[in-house]
Amino acid sequence: MSLRTRLILVAVALIATYAVAAYAVVSTQRSLLIEQIDRRLGALPTDVLAGAVVPVPPPGHETVFAETEQPISEFFVGVVGADRSVVPLVSGALLPTTPDVVRAVAGTGGTPGPVTIDAAGAPGRFRAIVAPRAGTEGWVVAAQSLAETDAAIARLVRTLWIAGAVIAVVLGAAFFWIQRLGLRPIARVTATAEAITAGDRAHRVAVRDARTEAGKLGRAFNVMLDERDTSEARLRQFVADASHELRTPLTSVRGYLELYRQGAFQDKAQLDDIVRRLAAESARMHGLVEDLLALASLDERRPLRLERVDLGQVVRDAAQDARAVQPGRRISVVLPDSGPKVTGDPERLAQLVGILVSNALAHTPPGAPVTPAAAAQGAEAVVTVADQGAGLDPEAARRVFDRFWRGQAARSRAKGPGAGGAGLGLAIARSIADAHGGTISLATAPGEGCAFTVRLPRNAPPDKDDAA
Repeated sequence: MSLRTRLILVAVALIATYAVAAYAVVSTQRSLLIEQIDRRLGALPTDVLAGAVVPVPPPGHETVFAETEQPISEFFVGVVGADRSVVPLVSGALLPTTPDVVRAVAGTGGTPGPVTIDAAGAPGRFRAIVAPRAGTEGWVVAAQSLAETDAAIARLVRTLWIAGAVIAVVLGAAFFWIQRLGLRPIARVTATAEAITAGDRAHRVAVRDARTEAGKLGRAFNVMLDERDTSEARLRQFVADASHELRTPLTSVRGYLELYRQGAFQDKAQLDDIVRRLAAESARMHGLVEDLLALASLDERRPLRLERVDLGQVVRDAAQDARAVQPGRRISVVLPDSGPKVTGDPERLAQLVGILVSNALAHTPPGAPVTPAAAAQGAEAVVTVADQGAGLDPEAARRVFDRFWRGQAARSRAKGPGAGGAGLGLAIARSIADAHGGTISLATAPGEGCAFTVRLPRNAPPDKDDAA
């Protein structure tokens, strides 16, 4: 069932509820007013209702009172004889008409009890009670006009009709407002989803008022679509770059194997060189696959193996590894006496620092100093790896953490089989920092080297040996 149908059913239910309530109010009010009249009629003196007191009308008058002496009331009291003749005793000055008392006697059979009768020969209604006249075959009839009661009920009904019309108009306006501000935007979102399903991936929801809930929904839907397109574009570029990186070593391996199959390598020294090159290309492919798996694991937010890690020791180990690779490189480690310590995955954090140090070794001249450092700053542990290489221009610095991006000028890598990386190292470093709730940034300028800074939350009160 659609939301529009539900709203219509709710509106119909409200109107029906109001109609039932209005009918109950009118019925209750009518019964209350008639009960009041019945109590007034029942309060008449018993001797009058018994017919024991029957005043004689003066000559020339139909009632016991002269026309100018009629009581100011809506009561009528009369005697109905056995021959159905009527002798009016009291006819109130406020009576618009006279009641058909003969019909009252016929309607009740002469038995006591209130009954509603019509006026005699004119529009109108009366409430009457009939009592047998003592000692005769006649009856005494007392009646009161229902004109005021009917008028009051008519006014009440008219008021309820007006109120019902106002409620209907308000409900209609509310339905229109809800449809305009709520249902139509939802319909636009649905139409956009259907258009995208049909192949129009550039279609977006037209948001007219972003302050409403529906407008916020449409804007969030558009943002979701943009993020999806960006993610898919990034994925396509990632797959294309990965394919390109794998194609190059595979082409080399295939070419060398084809030449070997044709007998091109007969000399042992030449064959040894080809095996060396094949091993280098194999190692390059293995490293690329390992990097891709690391990125996939980090992207999936797989749980980390958390424990307290001494970043000072991690930096020392990375510097020691760098000295083993390039013994002639000047590597200066700047650390406090102990710590700093963080809660994290020791293998991932070692990988993070190793990537930054290896990146500095690979993209700076052999004589350029490299300075890895670590320190505690408040609630954060800060690791910095700075070099004195050529530095990067702003455009290169902006893209340095992108996957498969490699600088072409300032930080060009060596040529030859197996040399250089695939441009995934810094992307992995950023993913590791993100996984630990931290950040990584680069400060650089042409001719001023590069300084990578990693900030990680310490996540625990500092130990006594965790001096800043």
